[in-house]
Amino acid sequence: MNIDTSDKRRLEQSSNVLLLAPLTPTGNRTCLELLASTTPPGEANVAAVTYTPPPETWISDWKAHIDELPAELAFIHANTVDTEDEETSGIPPGVSVSRVDPNQPMDIIAPLSERLTRWKGNGNRTLVSVQTLTILLEYVDFDTAFRYLHILTHRVQAADAIGFYHMDPDIHDEETINTLKSLFDAVVEVSDDGESWSVTETYGDQSATSEHAQSHDTDVSVPDSETGLVASIRDSLSGVLSGPSDSQPSEVAAEGATAESDDSDAGDSDEEPSPDSGVEGLPEEAMLTDEDRIRELLTQYGGRMKQADVTEETDWSKSTVSRKLSKMEEKGLITRVQVGRGNLVFLSGYEPETAKSPFEQGGTD
Repeated sequence: MNIDTSDKRRLEQSSNVLLLAPLTPTGNRTCLELLASTTPPGEANVAAVTYTPPPETWISDWKAHIDELPAELAFIHANTVDTEDEETSGIPPGVSVSRVDPNQPMDIIAPLSERLTRWKGNGNRTLVSVQTLTILLEYVDFDTAFRYLHILTHRVQAADAIGFYHMDPDIHDEETINTLKSLFDAVVEVSDDGESWSVTETYGDQSATSEHAQSHDTDVSVPDSETGLVASIRDSLSGVLSGPSDSQPSEVAAEGATAESDDSDAGDSDEEPSPDSGVEGLPEEAMLTDEDRIRELLTQYGGRMKQADVTEETDWSKSTVSRKLSKMEEKGLITRVQVGRGNLVFLSGYEPETAKSPFEQGGTD
């Protein structure tokens, strides 16, 4: 695998990377090549979390495809089959192997943390390889896996390491993959033959790649629907601006108008309608509360997006976005989860159940 300069830089700036590759010898080889391409073996500390293939097989594959072993190497082997005697025969001196129950993924955290702490400051770059999430999900339910990976990715980030997590996209449904993407800074997708691959940045929304972000218009518009919230508010405002009318504003429109007048952050909006303009001259955004606008934006992104993207899409300041999201979080309209170097914002009803666990850290940008 040859990584060009821009993609290599993107990976080097990431803390946790999801590798979508087939669960085949080609996919396994890609995992090893990705580690070696990111950091030369002689300058790398590698902590490998393995499942079905024993450490002996991992080392054999590495020597076949990469040759030089990493400067420091350690294994956390999650397997219920005791093959200690067979594995030890092919493991070089100085390479440690910790064995854990694959049904208890939290048991991986302690030996991994100990190894990351021991390597801190030794001059090498630390890499964590997890092969694979596909096997992990055969042992535990999705909520347990999500909870474990949330803790693991934070631990990797805190150690200033880079984690690579292999997963076969053909075995899992799209919803599972997209939800897990929210835990990672970048995604590497590899073809079945291992020759074609791409690097994208994502926090859960599959379209939130760097290329998409560059071409995405920051002017958020709402589809015109005569049966939607915008149409109801337009009808209400039309009656107010055109004078008395026999028709009464709809209940939804009245609630929208109340929310508009009660929003203490209304002054933060840069879009003030002219008092002399008619309803047809008002942009649709001006007829939405700030909270409505954020909800519409999250809906367009599939119910979840990075807080930094909310700032970019709305053109509000970081502090304004943080304040508005804090108020929405207090009302239960959204949930924020710290992921990587920023926050991921979930619209209510779209967040994973474990996003509200005590291990989650809301935080602000």
